[in-house]
Amino acid sequence: MDDAIEDVGLRRTPSNHIIWNKDHVRYPRNWPAYRKCYDIAIIVFYEFYTTVISTTGPTAAHISKNEYHLSRVVALVAFTFMYQLGQAIGGLLMPPFSESFGRRRPYIYSCAAFSIGSLITGAVPSVAGVFVGRFICGFASAVPSVVIAGSIQDLFSSRHRVWMVLVWNSSATLGLIVGPIYGSYIAHSIDWRWIYYSAAIVTAMMFLLLTTILESRPTKLLSQKLEKLQDRYHDKLEPRGNPDAIPNGRALAELVILRPARLAVTEPIIIMVSLLNATAWGLVYFFTESLTLVYSLYGWAETTTSLAFIAIGLGIPFSIFPRLWDLYIISKRKQQKAEVKPEDKIYGFALAAPVLAIGLWLFSWTIPPLVHTPWPVSMVGLVMIGFAANEFAYTLNGYLADSYTMYASSSLTTLAFLRAIVSGLMPLFAYPMFSRLGSNVAGSILAGVATLFCVTPFVFFRYGRALRERSKFARYSVEVNKQHGDE
Repeated sequence: MDDAIEDVGLRRTPSNHIIWNKDHVRYPRNWPAYRKCYDIAIIVFYEFYTTVISTTGPTAAHISKNEYHLSRVVALVAFTFMYQLGQAIGGLLMPPFSESFGRRRPYIYSCAAFSIGSLITGAVPSVAGVFVGRFICGFASAVPSVVIAGSIQDLFSSRHRVWMVLVWNSSATLGLIVGPIYGSYIAHSIDWRWIYYSAAIVTAMMFLLLTTILESRPTKLLSQKLEKLQDRYHDKLEPRGNPDAIPNGRALAELVILRPARLAVTEPIIIMVSLLNATAWGLVYFFTESLTLVYSLYGWAETTTSLAFIAIGLGIPFSIFPRLWDLYIISKRKQQKAEVKPEDKIYGFALAAPVLAIGLWLFSWTIPPLVHTPWPVSMVGLVMIGFAANEFAYTLNGYLADSYTMYASSSLTTLAFLRAIVSGLMPLFAYPMFSRLGSNVAGSILAGVATLFCVTPFVFFRYGRALRERSKFARYSVEVNKQHGDE
């Protein structure tokens, strides 16, 4: 019996419990590199593409509003806010399910739902189809946007997570930027409905690819292996206190509703990170409406104005340089035989906060109507904003993942909810704000808020460790990770 247990990558403890042998090849962290890269590549592309479709909403709203006889605001609510509302609700419900029922099934089922929602959005000849379809798509998109953090935690050590989280966040930021261009050119060259027909086709293909990935949640795999061994040998085997077990409906309600709600109001780290991340992420959604207005003053056509997002995308590769510093810090800590703390990986955030403020001030005062400079000058500010937005997402998501380890997905629920709501509201206010106040004044308001953010990195450096040590859930997450996870 013990030989059979060892063959599947498990071991028996002195207390007669069954746990993972973390050195075994079947433990997810020890899978072959090609296997891990294959699975993560599919999941990351899924996240990238759904993010692309998320920012096509304003373009579709502008073109379809006359067809449906809608005001600008109602059209934006249908195409943009409903998507983000769905993502906000899905972001609360999906991560706890993934931690108890595994990662693979949520990815597969959500992709199928996204394809169906996209088809409804494009095919139903009424605005009701848009409201329903975009909500379904948003709800489904919550799975890759938050569960992927748990998948990366399952598969990679802290050193490799530096690059995996960078790839994930960069692809998501790139998706935000590609979306307006993708939507604008399809809508103006074919028809706005083909934005969503194409989304239905691509995600249907993604559905097939997702069926080929493996389950990576260690506690889920442990339970599956124990069930097979018990069926084979008719011997009752006990896992060591499986923290993800759901014995009854009350436990399910605790997991899905009470835990996220409790974390949202009792964890200062999660609250602070969520506010910062939501603002930086929502800024890109804000630009889906405002950049069209700003660059139309240069005489650009609507499709051409969408190309301004390329400048934001050019800022993303600069996130490589803070990662090199992260690796230096990690190597230094290991040489000192010291623990790598989550605060060791947020130096990029300390750089990004002032860069965001400077980028917004530069952009705001190099554009019409009050300032007349060549358009490439303002693009420098957009490049800085692109770097900062990506760096905010990377460092702050990573900070939560490192602080809450195996419960990274649950820790991200508040962040995902707030980020989605802010992203849905931003386009509703962008056009009125820029058109009434003027681009320079409206941009200065954003820059002023970003300037206030410059103090927050020092708060994390000074108080982050103390807040984590005072958090019962953070301490519990670390303890569970020692038993079922890895470094």
